[in-house]
Amino acid sequence: MRIADLISLAASRDAGLVSRLAAVYAGNSDLAADACARIASLARHYASSFGASGDVAVVRAPGRVNLIGEHTDYNGLPVMPMAISRDVLIVAGGTAGRTVRITNTDNGFPDRVFTIERRIPPYQPGDWANYIKSATQGLIDFWNSDDGIHGFDMATSGNVPIASGLSSSAAFTIASALALLATHQRSIEPVAFADTMAKSDHYVGMASGGMDQATSVLGQPGSCLRIDFHPLRIQAMHLPAATTVVVCHSRVKAAKAGNARDEYNRRVVECRLAVALLHKLGGHKDAPTPTLLSEWRATHTAGHADALGQIARLLHIGGYRFEELAQLLGISRHEVSAAYCATPSGAALAEPSDGFQLKRRSRHVISEAHRVDEATAVLGAGEADAASQFGALMNASHESCRSDYGISCAELDALVGAARDAGAFGARLTGAGFGGCTVNLVRAGSAPAFFQKINEAYYRPKGLDALADNLFEFSPASGAGVLIT
Repeated sequence: MRIADLISLAASRDAGLVSRLAAVYAGNSDLAADACARIASLARHYASSFGASGDVAVVRAPGRVNLIGEHTDYNGLPVMPMAISRDVLIVAGGTAGRTVRITNTDNGFPDRVFTIERRIPPYQPGDWANYIKSATQGLIDFWNSDDGIHGFDMATSGNVPIASGLSSSAAFTIASALALLATHQRSIEPVAFADTMAKSDHYVGMASGGMDQATSVLGQPGSCLRIDFHPLRIQAMHLPAATTVVVCHSRVKAAKAGNARDEYNRRVVECRLAVALLHKLGGHKDAPTPTLLSEWRATHTAGHADALGQIARLLHIGGYRFEELAQLLGISRHEVSAAYCATPSGAALAEPSDGFQLKRRSRHVISEAHRVDEATAVLGAGEADAASQFGALMNASHESCRSDYGISCAELDALVGAARDAGAFGARLTGAGFGGCTVNLVRAGSAPAFFQKINEAYYRPKGLDALADNLFEFSPASGAGVLIT
């Protein structure tokens, strides 16, 4: 579509455009009208940055909230998230050269320019445009070639709170990849696209497991998703009857470009080490060494209870040091580091000050995966007390995330306690942790009263405005896609 026509249609809230957007936002006319206004503003920003001539496409990718199944995806074990109505919008147009020009409606993100090549060098760690480079590099790697890839201009806008645990980064990466695909008139099958984007996350130094990308790409309106991995597959499920999902932002940013990234990658390494040690101490020397806890559970245990029993018996509480790991695994300290401690950046993770917490980490992952199985059964049965059962699993998940995985913080714990006091069926942190948001299952229609109680208990004492992008009510939303070409 011509940029001038897009501006006219969006600014006038063309009935056909609003109807198309309403379908994307599960029939919510208010969200459709808001998206129309955002597209108009974004298109004007594009025109002022790159000129008002030429054809453009509009693409969208949503954030997500994870209901249960935290830090299980990179262990090959299931999760249960849903796509949300908060999303990233991009207006993009192709160009004749090999240059990519990027602008953002938020002045906090400076304009960037880079060149298409087979191996695209990253900006400095933490630079927002690395996510666009990540998407571009991921597609080039998928095709194993940069032949035929020309430049493009793109203007971006997002309303997923940053560093909140709602996957703003995955939404941005996926929207950027869709912009490239749309400006090249190419497509990739959705499951393969989600898998490709998960792999591309390593470009920004994250050992991603694939939940965020799969949810953003494959989300379905009205349904949360049970997602399994290796191979990637989804099962759409309905939330308990007469419930809604409320998200509360702690206002503690968990930026994956900083310390939270290092803590996240630490846990990936600790799970990797736990698998190696469980395999070695379990007496399976003649069997291939599994690489993921999912493989170890499938090949070396008789199920959930046996897996937890082996963890309790074979691993000790407290931190493991390199010397002990080397002795137990029968290899040198250097070999331990090289084989198990590599991060996506290529650097080896240093020994944490409290050692590698293998027992606690593996215990969380195995028990959390079992909670996803139990949640699947609860939603599948559709019993009258499904909300209470699901909520109890959410509560148990938060305790495990806090005590065994060590990814909560005082603010998240306070929000969870306030939510339970305010009548939530269940409350837990969501996302990588170390800050960000909590997710809460509450009775349908009770969100306004719930908001007020959370405001009184958490936000007002901190001098914060609870309604200033801190509290959200979400229904499961559609996955990513091209809105206009």
